[in-house]
Amino acid sequence: MATTHVNGHPLDEGFHVLHTAYPTVQRWINVASLNAKAMDNCTVTLNPKTGRKRLLGDALRSPKYLLPTLRSVGVGDGLRFLKWRLGTTAKDLERPLGQKSPSIAVGLQQRRFAPSTQRVLSTLFAGITLDPSLSERLSFADFTWGAMSHGKMVVPSGGIAAVPQQLARRLKNAHIHLNAPVTEVGATSVAVGEVQHTFDRVVLAVPQHVAAALLPSSASDHLPIERRTSTVVFEASRPPFKQPRLLLNESWGEPNNDVLHVHVPTNLHPHPEGKHWIVATLVGPAADNPDLRAVQDELKAWFGDQANGWSYVTTTTVRHALPHIHPDHHERTLPDIEIEGVVLVGDHRTHPSVQGALVSAERALEHMGIPLPGGVA
Repeated sequence: MATTHVNGHPLDEGFHVLHTAYPTVQRWINVASLNAKAMDNCTVTLNPKTGRKRLLGDALRSPKYLLPTLRSVGVGDGLRFLKWRLGTTAKDLERPLGQKSPSIAVGLQQRRFAPSTQRVLSTLFAGITLDPSLSERLSFADFTWGAMSHGKMVVPSGGIAAVPQQLARRLKNAHIHLNAPVTEVGATSVAVGEVQHTFDRVVLAVPQHVAAALLPSSASDHLPIERRTSTVVFEASRPPFKQPRLLLNESWGEPNNDVLHVHVPTNLHPHPEGKHWIVATLVGPAADNPDLRAVQDELKAWFGDQANGWSYVTTTTVRHALPHIHPDHHERTLPDIEIEGVVLVGDHRTHPSVQGALVSAERALEHMGIPLPGGVA
């Protein structure tokens, strides 16, 4: 969850939103103090070949999206969306994760969505999981669908990094050492280069691939598979659309269609100079050294001649952005909290989300007999 700054204005590395429906976010994060604004309760898809757009919205919370959604997907898929929506519960978002389920790719077919709707949902969840193969569990898609249904997707004015920064400010009597590469960990020791440090307990709270390198036995059946994403950012004097929402590519994955979706973060938090940023997201192999000219050509197909006047700002790349959970795993968490005496924390011990990361932290505190702090800052 990182944010860089371009000419003093925050720009997230990768696409990020914070789900207010997550129970751990409600327990740990003071969302109001983040000056966060919400994305629309809908997504728009674009067919670059025809220029046709379709809207898919949450009609239960925003009735104005009912007819546009039905026109986009038809009554049959509209009822399937409603059934999916009514099958979620705000009281226990993670309930689906304790049940056996197929992969997202197989599950969307089993739910009998029309091929055109499956294509949209496949693109949506490829962006959420950063997994073009959609091998993640369908139960995780159900969990995410519940979070989108029962809360808002918000973006802090200072960028997504404001979330971990808020948590860090709550630390007391802590010493944080940056740029100190750890070479070895044990139940009571941490090696930084040639120097060994001794502690009462060691908690390893790192990404999945780092945990696997320091504690190979932690990987077991859940071997790290790199989930990567890049964003290519352009600047314009006016936005291609004014709503705070995603524009999904219905032809994503076809030749010359590497841009998964586009959003305009300055629609939520305006640039101080009145400029607009257009952010194109890529995942998987396309995220490796994105071809700037190819991305520009794609956006010209999306938005026409106005894209010729956009100037390139920067490219952000996030490697190992999300963990890989084996698709045959059907529990809310991985069973082991300790491995070789080291306490493990991270979304790779639960599921790939902010909720998963914070649940893992709470689980570790309870395991060590440390009371959970009450309230938020």
